[in-house]
Amino acid sequence: MAENSILTNSTYLSELRYGWVPSGQDRGTLDILWSCLITVTLCCWVATHPNAGSPKDKFYHPFIDRAHLAMVGLLGPEFLLAIALGQFSSARRSVKKFKTDEVTKGLKWTYTYAFFADMGGMFLTSPDYPEGFPINAEQLHYLVKYGHVDFPDMEQMNIGERNASDNLSRFLTLWQAIWFSVIEIQRIAHGLPMTTLELTALLYVYVLVGCQICWFKKPSISVPRRIQTKDNIKIQQIRMWAKKHTHYDLPEDPQAWYRTPVDFISGPRWQIGIHWAYYTRWLEVLCVPLYSRPLNAKLWDRFPSDEWLPAEKGPIVLFFSVMPVGFTVWFFAGWNFFFATSIEQILWRVCASYHAIFGVCGYTYYYTAIFKWDKVKNDFEKKYQYTETLLSQADQTIVLAEKITGGTKTLSRVTTVNVSPGSKVSTKIGSGDIESQAQFNKTTQDGCLAPYTLQWFPPMTIDGVLGFLRNNSANQDPQMRLSLRVLIPVSAICGLYILCRLAIWNENFIAMRVQPAGVYVTVNRYMPFWGDG
Repeated sequence: MAENSILTNSTYLSELRYGWVPSGQDRGTLDILWSCLITVTLCCWVATHPNAGSPKDKFYHPFIDRAHLAMVGLLGPEFLLAIALGQFSSARRSVKKFKTDEVTKGLKWTYTYAFFADMGGMFLTSPDYPEGFPINAEQLHYLVKYGHVDFPDMEQMNIGERNASDNLSRFLTLWQAIWFSVIEIQRIAHGLPMTTLELTALLYVYVLVGCQICWFKKPSISVPRRIQTKDNIKIQQIRMWAKKHTHYDLPEDPQAWYRTPVDFISGPRWQIGIHWAYYTRWLEVLCVPLYSRPLNAKLWDRFPSDEWLPAEKGPIVLFFSVMPVGFTVWFFAGWNFFFATSIEQILWRVCASYHAIFGVCGYTYYYTAIFKWDKVKNDFEKKYQYTETLLSQADQTIVLAEKITGGTKTLSRVTTVNVSPGSKVSTKIGSGDIESQAQFNKTTQDGCLAPYTLQWFPPMTIDGVLGFLRNNSANQDPQMRLSLRVLIPVSAICGLYILCRLAIWNENFIAMRVQPAGVYVTVNRYMPFWGDG
């Protein structure tokens, strides 16, 4: 066979091929480009799982959200894996929490349901928020536990549906990934050289496995489902009840929130998620939102697909962390690859070294941030732990900050308030009095939020500019503030990483101008459509 004669001809393997190599008996330049690019595209596109969109989204918005996640994968598949791992961990925490507290009333709460909630699949509606807003699994648990929302019948929401085209795309992605890997392993076994583009594509397949495992139970839902508050309880009533019983330092201002009115339930933000949001926000300001679709209203109407959630500490994180660390270190495999010039070889080695250092240090920082967040979260939950036995009958009062229609209204399983129409309610909480007029037209119009405008640019003063550099969130969320002592070195480290990634991608393509002849030797002829690696 021609193939065997080629494999045994060392002179032919050391020979160089310049420029564009046409396809023939052996593979050509187009075959290599096609097989690598289709593999990377499938890994970054089909393997991603965007969150649910807003009810107001257009038909093309799911496409945009998927494209943004694909861009995250191109920037670094380890980032995509970290996002998937955080979502999986959040779903895992939710399943444990619902099971421990036994608030499901005999109904099921699975990983799929937890994913569905965390991806913005549930919209909570109330008389003061008729259009609703998304709630995550943790917020749903709180609302169900304290009687503000009935536990939803998830089976009626039909979230397990998955269309045939989605299943087909997943199958094709898995098939291409396996086929590409088998061919590359076969080439290595024959001692044939590999291009840097093939090495990069092979590493994408490596990380794809972890993403698919983490997102295996995540449903493909683009339109959220709506649930209502129990007995038409208003969101403001829930907030004031929480201030009295579980979150006593909740701001008195009914509009003192930064994502949704029930976001106080979720507790402190995660440090790495704050960093990611900071840089994506800068891209929005510069009008190049590559990784996330901008949210143009104070009240979130969806959860961004690229939101970083904290992973669990323990063996699961250790297991999945081997993949992104392995991805960053594995570029060392190209250390002795053929390069057209010594400068390209040195540049590749420098980038591979920095890539590995970034991966190891980044993982250390990532795991440290998980421990810190876990401690802060535990302290947060202990601080606001609700104990019914400590509530006296006299304390079962709630401040109403809306127009009350009169009569008796049950607010939760332990709280009942009797008021008259148009009354003014006052109660003693902590060290100060809270008084709220029954009607508060200043902050609402016909039960809906007043218009809100994002602040895109800081005031043109030194304090304003420095304040914006520390906290560039659209509504100046105090939890999104970062220290300049942290921002400056982190920004420099991440900037160098991006330069290394660009250099690696650049080398992947310019290296095709000259390669050893052995690169074009074919080891498979059975699936020409998919390429032979």
